[in-house]
Amino acid sequence: MLRVARLGHQHTGWLKNLLTLNPCENVYLIALLEVTGTAQMGSPAGSLLGVFDGDRPVAAYWVGGNIIPVAATAGTNQVLADKLNSDGRYSCSLIGTRQVILDLQSRLNWGRPRGVRDRQPLLAISSDPLVEPDEDVELVTLDQLPAVFSASVDMFTNEVGFSPIEGGQSSYMARVRSIIRGKNCFARISESLPQGGAVGRWPATNQAEQVLFKADIGIRAPRIVQVQGVWVHPEVRQQGLGAAGMAAVVAQTRAAGHTTVSLYANDYNEVALRMYTRVGFEQVGTFATVMY
Repeated sequence: MLRVARLGHQHTGWLKNLLTLNPCENVYLIALLEVTGTAQMGSPAGSLLGVFDGDRPVAAYWVGGNIIPVAATAGTNQVLADKLNSDGRYSCSLIGTRQVILDLQSRLNWGRPRGVRDRQPLLAISSDPLVEPDEDVELVTLDQLPAVFSASVDMFTNEVGFSPIEGGQSSYMARVRSIIRGKNCFARISESLPQGGAVGRWPATNQAEQVLFKADIGIRAPRIVQVQGVWVHPEVRQQGLGAAGMAAVVAQTRAAGHTTVSLYANDYNEVALRMYTRVGFEQVGTFATVMY
């Protein structure tokens, strides 16, 4: 009979071997395991739960602000869903392999989700990019925070469907600042358009310098990273700037020792998917995200 319990330190080897089978799918927990050194993870941010068949772990779930499954099946989803339904909802999102996530969501009694992204191609590149990198894409510094913050707000709003600063901007500002401090934000920032002329004063309305391209390293593990927060200024879209910018992110990240760069995108964003293909990304899976 399946049961849910926290994983212990003795399960670290099992978890590590499991995660390495699908590193692009499991990059979040690979990075977390690198930091903690143990499967016995628990903090105010979340806990790592195992589903056990007797004394043998058969699946794992990170349960915090996000729920992220590893090696989950319909059977392990049901056992976890029973616990989550009993505990009450405190997570905001379910993220992972499409079939698993949609099955888990169907077993929860949490009410109607805020949004469902039911088909998100998972892409990866483990070679040099196929297009020439943009030499003007560099790591962002804190003095560029105002421009990057405005671009990040627009990216989040368009991607998720609501503004991250609806209740005030301090929390999201702190998040963007942390990404920059961690040297995880790449951008091309300029007062001028590549073809000449000034960039309109948007989305940073109080300054001349604007972000033309940005991308964040959202998750960083020793050999693989996951890119998030990709954004191209509307005035330069479909001009090759996105592809050249992503090529720069790939080249610089691989030069730093991370051999694989991954990301996932919504299937309806055909322009972005074509751009990633031009750079050399290939589909390695399909994700889904359910947001509450």
